[in-house]
Amino acid sequence: MRKFILEDGEGSSYPRPKRQRPSSPSSPPPPPPEFPMEEIAQEEEEDDDDEDTSDESEEEDEEEVEEIVRPPPRPPQQQNNQMETVGLQLLQPRLYESPIFLEPTLVRPSRNGAIFVALSDPEVLDCPTCCETLTIPVFQCENGHVACSSCSKKLQHKCPSCAMPIGDNRCRAIEKVLESLKVRCSNWRYGCRENICFSKKYEHDKCCSHALCTCPLLGCNFQGSSKQLYLHCRRKHLGKLTSFQFNTSFPLFITVNDKFCILQEDKEGVLFILNNRSDTLGHVITVSCMGLSSSKPGYFYELMTRAEGSNIRFQSSTRNVRTRVDDPPSLGCLLVPNDFLGTYGQITLDVCIWRLGSYPAISSVRA
Repeated sequence: MRKFILEDGEGSSYPRPKRQRPSSPSSPPPPPPEFPMEEIAQEEEEDDDDEDTSDESEEEDEEEVEEIVRPPPRPPQQQNNQMETVGLQLLQPRLYESPIFLEPTLVRPSRNGAIFVALSDPEVLDCPTCCETLTIPVFQCENGHVACSSCSKKLQHKCPSCAMPIGDNRCRAIEKVLESLKVRCSNWRYGCRENICFSKKYEHDKCCSHALCTCPLLGCNFQGSSKQLYLHCRRKHLGKLTSFQFNTSFPLFITVNDKFCILQEDKEGVLFILNNRSDTLGHVITVSCMGLSSSKPGYFYELMTRAEGSNIRFQSSTRNVRTRVDDPPSLGCLLVPNDFLGTYGQITLDVCIWRLGSYPAISSVRA
């Protein structure tokens, strides 16, 4: 009779008790233990339940880890005392968010900060009578109709809209708006960066040094500030310019057919126009400055012409223009008689233009 020994891990998957050697060869072997099928099915269901509970416990552990790693909710943004954020704001990405997050916010300035507004109808701040910009003081009638000070005097303090007396009743609300309202200069695109009071805009436009100027040469449509015009003439029309320096006399030759001549100062970038207009008694010659405002003082200049031992000298100040005209405004003119013309109709002049602040006063010249 052969003996078989089952080692650990071999044989059936169900545990089976080790066989005991009988005490005597005549005793029968003990019967194997019985495993009913119902108990086997219950054990398999309990194993499945244990696996499910283990999976659920692992998921709960992962959620607890995520809750621990996740940062606390972001506190609300603190409002700035001067200005709140407006529009779309780019926030810093967090671990559980996408890299870029856009949050729409509202634009509202604080009470102490300035605000920017756009007037859809700028004429709302114009005088309804003269259609000019309202200036302080602004008067109103009992019905609330407003009028500027000049119109109020012309209408003898009677409202043009309802014929009610205006008197000295001033509209303080409109005046405060005019005082606080700032606008940029009309010549902003030509280099002026000043922000001026709305009620003084008209005065600033008249004296702005960046006012629009046009090229005096025929067929050229260039427009720009006086500095831009100077550079344009140097680049495009250099052969048609006469260069000079301040406080230095220079000769100039023109003919009776020359309507004008452009004078260019070499160092300070100023352009002048010498105009020649025919008259019954001779030729009228004046000098104008290009670009400066009409309210600023002009340059003092001197013109002199000679003919056979005689000479005519004229001294005056330039009038400032922004475009060339055939009959420019002037404080005076040099009249060149026909007897002073050359054989071929040429006019010989000695011209001297003084720098601003260094030319002699007109009163001393007249004296």
